[in-house]
Amino acid sequence: MFMDQAESLISDYAVSEHFMFLDPKAKENVEPVLMAFFRKAAEGGAPALDALKAKDVEDVLLNGMSRLDLSSELKRAVPDQLEAFFAFLKDTGRFPPAGAWRMCVEANRKRYLDSLRPDGSVKGNTFKKQYTDVGRNDPCPCGSGKKFKKCCMELIQ
Repeated sequence: MFMDQAESLISDYAVSEHFMFLDPKAKENVEPVLMAFFRKAAEGGAPALDALKAKDVEDVLLNGMSRLDLSSELKRAVPDQLEAFFAFLKDTGRFPPAGAWRMCVEANRKRYLDSLRPDGSVKGNTFKKQYTDVGRNDPCPCGSGKKFKKCCMELIQ
């Protein structure tokens, strides 16, 4: 039902005046991108369009859409495509809650674009170790008072 609703709204959008004003390159890929958005939202657990919240939209945008197999140029256009579609839904009255979705995409545009490298791949998160190195002659971090080499060093080798 969720995907049927989404597909119906996307079909309406594809024949609307709003769609006519899109960049010609964006027009070619907007339907698959929008379907991928709603597919990712459904995989995230949204049972229906009515249940889709701004937090869900943020999660799909930041964690799902950047990982699609698209060219760099198309990945960078995703926020514009989503905003235009959500504006269509709100302005035409087909789905007024989409206004909140649009504001969410607008608020997270910079984070989304910053997560992409120039070649379109996704930047990873920096890993920071949460402990300090212990030398063999340092006191054991377990608190026993013994040297590390005489206490816990054997446990990690």
